[in-house]
Amino acid sequence: MDEFRLIERFFRRDSKSSEVVVGIGDDGAVVKADTNEQTILVTDTMVAGVHFPERTAPQDLGYKLLAVNLSDLAAMGATPNWFLLNLVIPDADENWLEEFSTGLFSLAEEFGVELIGGDTARGPLCLSATVGGHVKSGTALMRNGAQAGDQLWVSGTLGDAAIGLDLVGGVLGANDHDMDYLVGRLNRPIPRIVLGLSLSAVATACVDISDGLLADLGHILRESGALGAIVDVSCLPLSPQAIAVCGVSLARQKALAGGDDYEICFTASPAQRPQIEQLRDQCNVKLTCIGSVRALSGIALTGTDNQDLTGIKSGYRHNWP
Repeated sequence: MDEFRLIERFFRRDSKSSEVVVGIGDDGAVVKADTNEQTILVTDTMVAGVHFPERTAPQDLGYKLLAVNLSDLAAMGATPNWFLLNLVIPDADENWLEEFSTGLFSLAEEFGVELIGGDTARGPLCLSATVGGHVKSGTALMRNGAQAGDQLWVSGTLGDAAIGLDLVGGVLGANDHDMDYLVGRLNRPIPRIVLGLSLSAVATACVDISDGLLADLGHILRESGALGAIVDVSCLPLSPQAIAVCGVSLARQKALAGGDDYEICFTASPAQRPQIEQLRDQCNVKLTCIGSVRALSGIALTGTDNQDLTGIKSGYRHNWP
């Protein structure tokens, strides 16, 4: 199967968006622009054996590739519109492609996001997507707006995906129910688009948690002018499944530095707390205040003894020799 037949069979869809003038089939896509809006562009790459275990189901890969990009848009308070797909695969396995595209488009349809172009090549498995969204001009959530005295909030529960990865790798064991939940959190993160749109009016800074809470909170603190934070470890939101599998102490370590959560970390003035608590019901998502921003640089961990944090790392980052 050549690349053009592959694209036509598995990835071409009829356009449903009035914003897409030209989609798949030309040298480039054409999208309409609105003078009252700003375009937000995000991109993520997933490499087999680096970002996901090589035996991950293709439906999960298709879903997650789009989900991690949508998570970036959520952290900026943006509405998603379209995406580009770059696909490097070792073989044109029709069953694999059918399952991958099914997972991809299931999430795309949920959020009304349209595939408008991309590229394919033969090689070791590598997946990349670029997603475009929009905000009203001047309303994008940024990392650089936190202020000393702000409260620190996170969505959902943290550490589940990292524990799920350990389960897949055989480092930990669990019953079928806990295994399904935690591995599901690894392979099928929920993009917090609705929450991100709602936070535009209340948050001072925002980031999605991809590399671990400590690492991604650090981005906010640095970009906001070398600020610091106090994190109450006893307040970290943990799922019952995480606690059942590895206990509170290890679950807290995973929550702080495990990564792959794709939840939202944001800061807000204490005066906004009533509005934030209302968002829990409006957005149907758990929101937890876990600490505060301070003028003194560095992240101080409180609410636990040091044994809970033995050997903890700051989060994931790529390194080259």
